[in-house]
Amino acid sequence: MNYLAHLYFSAPRPLAWSGSLMGDFFKGNAYDGLPDDLVTHLKLHRRLDTFTLSSPPFQSSRRRLNPCFGHGRSILVDVFYDHLLACRWDSYSDMPLPDFAREVYSGLNACHHYLPSRLQEQLPRMVAADWLSSYRHEEVVARVLQRLEQRLRHKIPLAGGYGQLHQHRAGLEEDFSAFMADMAAYVKTLVRGNEVRPENDRIAGGLKSGR
Repeated sequence: MNYLAHLYFSAPRPLAWSGSLMGDFFKGNAYDGLPDDLVTHLKLHRRLDTFTLSSPPFQSSRRRLNPCFGHGRSILVDVFYDHLLACRWDSYSDMPLPDFAREVYSGLNACHHYLPSRLQEQLPRMVAADWLSSYRHEEVVARVLQRLEQRLRHKIPLAGGYGQLHQHRAGLEEDFSAFMADMAAYVKTLVRGNEVRPENDRIAGGLKSGR
């Protein structure tokens, strides 16, 4: 999953948002000095990533894309799913996306001292360009793929994958709906098993099922 989806499945509090984003920046298991709430959601990030890769709807989306993108198809689906979540946000949350984004940015800034240096450096750009809300715009999807390709030193032609969003959009939307339902059910099992504390998890507080 990409940024917006991880934040959506996070508890609605600053330390939880921080942990949910840190999964892509924090390596290893040296959690000394980090608050429990942050560590819980850092671990949740990793579990959700593992679940995503084994998800039948996610794998269906991968298979829809041109095989020429190889392993990059997983990256493309991650980005496309964040775009679809942003476009259909009102079906999944009672809080408007711009309001949610502002709360997240404020919370991340409040926890700035806990964030890995790369995320600290990235945060001002994220806020200035309103990355979370902007995912609903297709031109932003194209720019995200361009940046990711540059970060990977052009080893995978991700920028060229933008056209796959248009070519397979109907099927991707169908897969996405099934994926969100499966992920919500998975997180609820973590809550029931006390692996994610119910008082910290938005699932226990009335996650919308989507339409």
